[in-house]
Amino acid sequence: MIFAPSVRILSLLVLATGLASGHPRVLVAGAVILLLAGALALKHHAEVEWSGLMRMLRRVRWLLLAMLILYGWFTPGAALLPSLGDWSPSLVGLQQGLLRVAALLAIVIAVYLLLVTTPRGDLVGGLLWFGRPLRRLGVDDHRFAVRLVLALEAVPQVQGLARAALETDAGASRLQRLNQASSRVLQAVLERAEAQHGDIQVPDAQPVPGWQWLLPVLTALLLVIVAAV
Repeated sequence: MIFAPSVRILSLLVLATGLASGHPRVLVAGAVILLLAGALALKHHAEVEWSGLMRMLRRVRWLLLAMLILYGWFTPGAALLPSLGDWSPSLVGLQQGLLRVAALLAIVIAVYLLLVTTPRGDLVGGLLWFGRPLRRLGVDDHRFAVRLVLALEAVPQVQGLARAALETDAGASRLQRLNQASSRVLQAVLERAEAQHGDIQVPDAQPVPGWQWLLPVLTALLLVIVAAV
């Protein structure tokens, strides 16, 4: 492992923050960073499967479509297809929607690379590094970190859980079923995380070499410089 899990997590957060801005040049820079990260992942981790990434992307396809519609059809501006009148998306709205879709795709790819190249125990250890201040508040940071990692791993199963939840209470209205389904899905994910708590072995904390923190710092500087040019 080249970089410590805590460094990887912080770098992901920095990258995701920059991508969320939707700035075109930042998105291009982020794409280059992801290409480099993907190349390193393929070189050092045989378990990387792009089919797994495609499954993860399919899970968010409706969210991507909703974002595109919301930006394209509900943002004021010149119509892209004037002949359609009010049914036409606005040019500026469609542009903004495509940028937001690209940003979300890039973030999903970044999260996938982190999950597939970092073992569970290392991820939990990385989160514990950031959770140390919570101990002073009486928060069980180990329990929180474990459940967070397992919940992230359960995301690909959410669609099946949601479908099963929606099929229950057939006599209720769709809004009521959606409300009940969301609660059941959340509870199911947390229960699975709780059930697998004992399966994670967290390695002993090791000091992080100072030079490794240059990765998130340089990532942030690159994105800021690119956005300012």
